[in-house]
This record gives sequence, structure tokens and C-alpha cells, in this order.
Amino acid sequence: MNSKKSAAAFAFLAGTMGLAGCTSVTLQTRPYHAFGDSVTTGYALADPATQAYPTLVGAYEQVPFANYAINGSQACDVLTNQIFAHGDSPTLEFPAKYSVLIGSGDADKKGAGPYEQVFFLCHKAILSWLGVPAEYKVLATNSGVTTTGPGAIDASNNWNAWTTAGPGSTVSFPITTAVSGPIYLWPRIRDSDPETYTYSLDGVVLGTGSTQTTPLIDTYDGTTNSLGFIRLAAVPQGHHVVTFTQTSAGANGVSVVGIGTPTGSPSGTLPTVLVGTVPYQYNTGQCNALSDEPCLEYTLDIEADLNIFLADGLDVRLFDTRKYLLGTAADMAPDGLHPNVLGHIELSHAVEAVW
Repeated sequence: MNSKKSAAAFAFLAGTMGLAGCTSVTLQTRPYHAFGDSVTTGYALADPATQAYPTLVGAYEQVPFANYAINGSQACDVLTNQIFAHGDSPTLEFPAKYSVLIGSGDADKKGAGPYEQVFFLCHKAILSWLGVPAEYKVLATNSGVTTTGPGAIDASNNWNAWTTAGPGSTVSFPITTAVSGPIYLWPRIRDSDPETYTYSLDGVVLGTGSTQTTPLIDTYDGTTNSLGFIRLAAVPQGHHVVTFTQTSAGANGVSVVGIGTPTGSPSGTLPTVLVGTVPYQYNTGQCNALSDEPCLEYTLDIEADLNIFLADGLDVRLFDTRKYLLGTAADMAPDGLHPNVLGHIELSHAVEAVW
């Protein structure tokens, strides 16, 4: 995006247009939804509704938008409290554009090391869920799904997942892939109890899983359940059946939202997922020149996740916050953790660069 043009546009939009002002322009049909933590909410800004970067991007692109970010969120919070809480699932007919800027809270609160595996899991679930359209998913509520043994649909918080309720209980998902490629599985994860299960493809057991992560999810915002992710690579073209079988004795079982593939049969425009790196902070927290190692580790995790889904054919794009938001006194709020007005303009430029 031309820097002079963008600066003038953002100065006008930020200074004269609130959310209500967006009704005076012609809106395109592709909505933009932003997910993330307090950076995305615009925490520390005088007027987040007009100054936070999602507002600037939405106004500049003249698209309908929603900012679903929540202060303090970590990756596993995004799925539970933002995506599924709003029933967000894109389609080929109305493919949304999403931005996901998360990782600062994971780095600050949990640090680099063991917790990165939990971040990895939830971050992959975020990107795959948003990147795969509904037409390429088979959800637990679909008519072709079959079950054996005790179980029920858990409709709380828009999960609509089939939950087995006894050893040997199963849930099976039929799916057709247009070409050879991966199949994604979305079982739920939770801290409360470690139920176990196997997952199979066309009757062949491929692996085992647990509903409990190590370490626990246990986010700063109090989330203890989220969406997991399993990727079956290089599945041949054709019709397949994925089956989950509970192997533990507990009554809570394995809870599965559904499965999907980036190689579905209907053609159309895929959703776009814009994925941000962990932003710099200024002389506080973890993401500054004095203690940036944890944030670099999470940024590498984010880039690794993105590369997996790029190779699978999803429309995922990296917006590098660190090329625009430099984490200096000039673009950060006095708390040193959150961008100021200039910082949010810089973040909007990072998003626009890959829009």
C-alpha cells in the first residue's frame, strides 16, 4: 500500500469516522473479522473503536468488519471465547478475511519451552478452522456422521461436538477429497480429565490421543478447554471415513467438532487468514530488546504453522508486525506493552501489506 496514500487515508478515517461512519461508504461482500488479545482490542488507546488497527483496515478497505479480540487472550482462548463463541465458520459463497494476532500473552505468561506445544496445538486449530470453508468440513451435526455406544451432541458455546460417553464408543465422519492431500481432525481438548482415544482412517488405526494437554491449557484468562488439531498427511483422493474410538473408562469421553480438508470438491474462493508475528514491546514484558527470546520462539512457531498450511493450499498470509511496529517510545503507549495511535497505524500497514 502506498505510504503517503495510506497515511492520508488513515488520518482522515481515524479523525473523522467512527464505526457508524462506515455506513457512508459502499461495502464489499467479504467481511473482515479480527481475533487476538489486548493489542488488537486497542487497549490503552483513547478511542479503540476508531483507532485500533482492525478499524483502520476495515475502513480503508471499505469492508464490513468485526473486532472479536479480548484483552489478555492466549491462543487457546481465541477458539473458545472468540471464534466458537461467535459461531464463526467461513463458506465458499461468503469467504471472510481474518486476522489473527496472538502470542504475546503466551510468551509473557507462559514463556518459551513446554507451553509452546499447547500454543502450537491451538494455533494450528485456529488457522485450519478459519482457513477451511464449511463446504470442505464434515461436522458432528452432519447427517452422514454415524455413532456407536453412548454419547451426545454438546451444543454449549456453539461447539456442537459429538461427545462419547463410554469405552468403545465411536463417532465416524465420512469425507471425500478431490485430490491427494491432508485431512484435518478437530477434537476438543480440556484440562478437567485425561480421557483417551484412537483415531483411524478407513478402519486402520493411525494414532492415539488424549483430551488433556501437557502442560495444561490453564490460560491467564481462565480458559481450560479449547479445540485440538490432528493432521493426516497425504491421504489418497477419494471417499474416506475417519473414526474416533474412546479407549478410556470415563463417562466424559472424546468430544469431536468435526473433520475437514483443504482439498474439497466444490470450487470457490477460500477464506483468507492473515497471521501476525508476535509484536515488539518497549522495555517491559518479554518482547523487547532486553528479553525478546520467548517472543522470537513463538514467532518461529507461528511461521512454522503458516508454512504447513501454505503447503496444504490454504490462503494463509504472514503479516510481519516487526517490520512496521518497532516497539519504540514513539509508537508505544506509556505502559510499554501496547501500541499507541501511531503504533496501530503501523500495525494496519502490516496487515495491508498482505491484504
